[in-house]
Amino acid sequence: MRFSLKKDLINHCNINIIDFHNGQDVQCIINVYSDSNQTAIQILHDNIRNISNTIVMTGDFNIRDSDWDPNVHYHSIYTEDLMFIADCLDLELATPINLGPTRFVDNQHDSNSVLDLVFMNPNNSGFNKHILKPEIRLPSDHVPLFIEVSIKEENIDFTFQTLKKDSNNEKAFVNDIIKGVKNMDTSHLKNQEDILRCVIAFSSTVKDAWSTHSTTKRITKHSKEWWNEQCSACINKYHESGDVAN
Repeated sequence: MRFSLKKDLINHCNINIIDFHNGQDVQCIINVYSDSNQTAIQILHDNIRNISNTIVMTGDFNIRDSDWDPNVHYHSIYTEDLMFIADCLDLELATPINLGPTRFVDNQHDSNSVLDLVFMNPNNSGFNKHILKPEIRLPSDHVPLFIEVSIKEENIDFTFQTLKKDSNNEKAFVNDIIKGVKNMDTSHLKNQEDILRCVIAFSSTVKDAWSTHSTTKRITKHSKEWWNEQCSACINKYHESGDVAN
């Protein structure tokens, strides 16, 4: 699923955006802590156009409001901004199965409150099903939230197409490509459209040759592993280039 912290979307210590591969889609999880000045809310509000495909936004939003806290009898001035952010992400405020405070105070002058919220797509099977776990908060004054979200089942293809090296099929594959290239009309390459036409024609030639001459092999536990030292060197080079870029 290749989880990744997306600092390129928002680079702030109180907003963590994690993306991951869910089938053919890339989706996001947003974790938020907003201070007393509602810094995170303002940053999200200003950068919301950069974020898409969010399945859950959760965290300590530090907003007391009667919409989610029965002990509060007013609306916060920041609620409208928070709801605007959720609406832009196609999310709605979810209600936990076991209602209760999410922040506990350690004195008798203040009351426990609901500050930790969950926003999800209402079509997700986990909507309105998250659970507060006050019994495991230990020294923390905030309650852990247990959230389940539905993801697509992984479709693993147990077959692959291959050409055996130095086989007649490989020779026929190469010959078909050579023939296709010879038959391409490259005499009038005057603009981008002409080049694109040739590229598409070449791509079709390779695809057709591969479909015609490759054979289907089934992946089993006895199949030869494809990962080798060259793969390791390439992935190490990729990570090193990422470190340099950061």
